[in-house]
Amino acid sequence: MNTDAAGSSSSVLSVPAAFASARASFASPWRLWQQLSVRERWLLFGAWLGSLLVSLGLGVLSVVDNWSGMPLQFGGVTVYITVYPALLISLWWSLCIGWWWGAIPAYLTTLSLALYAGMAWQWAVLFAFADPLGVAVIALGFRALPMMRGLRSLESLLHFVQLSFAGSIFSSSGALIWTYSNHQPLSELLPIWQGWWLGFFLQNLLLVGPILAWSWLRTERWLYARLPQVQGSDGESRHLVVLLLLLVSVGVLVFGYLSLSLGSSLLLGQLQRGLAPEVHQAALVMTQTGWVFFWVFALIVLFNAFFAYRLFLHWQGRNQQLLDALKQSNTYLAQLVRLDGLTGLLNRRSGDEVLQQEWLRCQHSGQQAVLIMLDIDHFKQVNDEFGHDVGDLVIAQVAMLLQEHMRLHDTAIRYGGEEFLLVLPDSTLEHAALLAETLRQQMAARTVHASQADITVTLSLGVASASLLMADKAAWVKQADMALYQAKRAGRNRVVVAG
Repeated sequence: MNTDAAGSSSSVLSVPAAFASARASFASPWRLWQQLSVRERWLLFGAWLGSLLVSLGLGVLSVVDNWSGMPLQFGGVTVYITVYPALLISLWWSLCIGWWWGAIPAYLTTLSLALYAGMAWQWAVLFAFADPLGVAVIALGFRALPMMRGLRSLESLLHFVQLSFAGSIFSSSGALIWTYSNHQPLSELLPIWQGWWLGFFLQNLLLVGPILAWSWLRTERWLYARLPQVQGSDGESRHLVVLLLLLVSVGVLVFGYLSLSLGSSLLLGQLQRGLAPEVHQAALVMTQTGWVFFWVFALIVLFNAFFAYRLFLHWQGRNQQLLDALKQSNTYLAQLVRLDGLTGLLNRRSGDEVLQQEWLRCQHSGQQAVLIMLDIDHFKQVNDEFGHDVGDLVIAQVAMLLQEHMRLHDTAIRYGGEEFLLVLPDSTLEHAALLAETLRQQMAARTVHASQADITVTLSLGVASASLLMADKAAWVKQADMALYQAKRAGRNRVVVAG
């Protein structure tokens, strides 16, 4: 994704790139109607209706003054151009707010002009789809390959130029309908068709582009504050890219075919006027060579479209692999932050969070919860006599013992060096005391196999129930700690329940 927002003169106009890429073409009129305040509705929809009236007026003026297919000399060649200001307004609405905002005025304006010019209503209804179709191609391009529409980078500018050309070709399909429905000779189609697509293309580059570059960030910031972010799926992205590649390829081929076909028709028409045989033969050879070039060019276009699609799939697959690897790394790092590396139990920081949540739950619901605090007896002697490696084995064995006796909603915590906590939600003091005694007995009967010798260790355990009289979770932990201290003072290897 490019970074058109970078370099903006005001940071307040910046919008998150993820939103800018996801929101394109999503701001439909009915969606904005639901999100806006009454005052904002009046302002936005009033401006939209006003622009519709302006489009109708400019459209009528373009018909009355015959702004269609005007000949211009360019480098010694006659080209034809149609000026249609109503299209500028439709394009701005579609690219800055959403496709429907520009498609509706484009359709209504073109329909009104066709009926005003005397076209049969059946043909007018079909003819009016020409400009919305061209606008749709451009809007689709910004949705399939998300680019900032501020046009402040070479990448986004070239994307806009390409889409403008493809959109102009699809829009110029209206010229074919116009010529056919009005029974005009084929020789008159070239000025109408060329004027249509070239006018669309040049107006888009010279007028819509600068206006879009100036206004898009402001409009996007306004929309971002009012619309929730919408994310497209990977499947949708692939389908849109395929459709975009298909439309651009078809647009280029249609452009080449019509240009060559109409030019050849005019040339062959001139040949009927009795030119010299040598000139006639040269013109035929040139025409045939042109058609051969066109079909070779068509194959190249189709190959490039297929290659671009395969390249896109490869790029998307690599990106997905990177995202999956990043997700796994983040999950692993999150576990490292929460878990104790030796035992796999929660560390003290994460354990304190669980204790806080459980204590609050007991305070709000009145349900019981019990805390068992346990300590390995004479653990310092184990380290001193057998080394820290054996000490680690002993700690791991205690952790395994706790995990063997935990319920799904219980939580075991390594709270200190050889100190552990076992949080028992929805448990009674009697049940917790029995569990503590089971842990004590099984640990005393368990042998830790070390390289130097087989050793056994015992546990001292304190049990405390959460109480509504406790000021905070620290008081709960302190009560369990006092019970554990009494067990140690009484000779260790025993369970004491806080009174």
